[in-house]
Amino acid sequence: MYIASQLLIATLTTTPAVDGVRDLCDVVHRKTGTPTICKPHKEGAPIYNANVCCSGSTCFPTSSGRCQSGESLYYCGLGEQIPTGEVACYFEVPEYCDLHPCRSSITPPPLEIPLCCNEGVCWEHQTGANDCELQDLFWCAEGVSNADGTVTCLEGD
Repeated sequence: MYIASQLLIATLTTTPAVDGVRDLCDVVHRKTGTPTICKPHKEGAPIYNANVCCSGSTCFPTSSGRCQSGESLYYCGLGEQIPTGEVACYFEVPEYCDLHPCRSSITPPPLEIPLCCNEGVCWEHQTGANDCELQDLFWCAEGVSNADGTVTCLEGD
């Protein structure tokens, strides 16, 4: 529980602007506190450390530090450029099985996803869905989908 409270405090605390540019992960849903454009990622997310131009939830690298009309300039600390040319910015969430009991997995299931878990029920978190409080976000390295749409996170050997 201590780790989760540290994450909550770190994420909810406004990150100082880098050269006056607001951190993209500080753009959060008012009710849930969850970042609306940055995606959850397991610990060890790649470091991007550069500014990006965003239009809605789509972000691209900028070398000039200026954006086109209709775009906003943000700082992205953790992230990576994906094959489409877009930049995916991340915020780290704790591993579910580090904080909750999980059954052992003999062979790794195919799912490695961010989860939203409330009162023991977990489902796949979709960025921007705003259906999850920040403290209920976790990373699941080995999960299986259930018929009812929930996800069971397993612990590998």
